[in-house]
Amino acid sequence: MKTPMNVFNTAMKKKKKNRKGFSLVELIVVLVIMAILVAALVPSLVGYIRQARQSTAKDECAAVVSAAQTIVSSAYADPNSIYHNNSDTTKNVKVTYDGSGNGTLALVDATGATVTGDAKDVVKTLSEVDGTIVSITVENGVVKEVKYNTQNSQGVTYSGKSYKVGAALS
Repeated sequence: MKTPMNVFNTAMKKKKKNRKGFSLVELIVVLVIMAILVAALVPSLVGYIRQARQSTAKDECAAVVSAAQTIVSSAYADPNSIYHNNSDTTKNVKVTYDGSGNGTLALVDATGATVTGDAKDVVKTLSEVDGTIVSITVENGVVKEVKYNTQNSQGVTYSGKSYKVGAALS
C-alpha cells in the first residue's frame, strides 16, 4: 500500500531525474540581458577613465605651475634674481627679465655663473612629476603659461588661471 509519503518521494525522484539544468532558452535570455548591460556600461566606463586621466594631467600641471611660481617668486625677492636651491646648490635658477618684463629661467651655480643644463629640471624636481615640461613663460614675477606633457602622452597648457588638456605638445 502506498502512503502519501511514498507517493511524494516517488514524484520528487522523477522530477529530479527530468530536471538536470537550465534550458537553452533560459541561458540565452540571461546572456542577452548581460549583453545589454555591458553595452550600456562600457561607454560610461570609458568616459570615466578619460576624465580621470585628464584630471590627473591637470593636477600634475598644477604642481608644475606651483613649483615654477615658487621659484620665480623666490628669485623675484632675491637681489640677484636667483632662486637658491637648498637641495642642490649647484643647480640654482636665475630669472632674467628683458625690457618688456618677460623672464627667462637659467641654471646657475652658487656664485651665479651660468652652468650647462635646463632650469626646467629644477622645476620638475620641485614639483615631483614624471612628465616633461615643454615651456615656462614668466612675466614680471608671475608664471603666465606652462606647457606640460604627461607620461601617457597628454598635453596640458596652463594659461592665466585655466588648464586645457589635449594631445601631446611639442
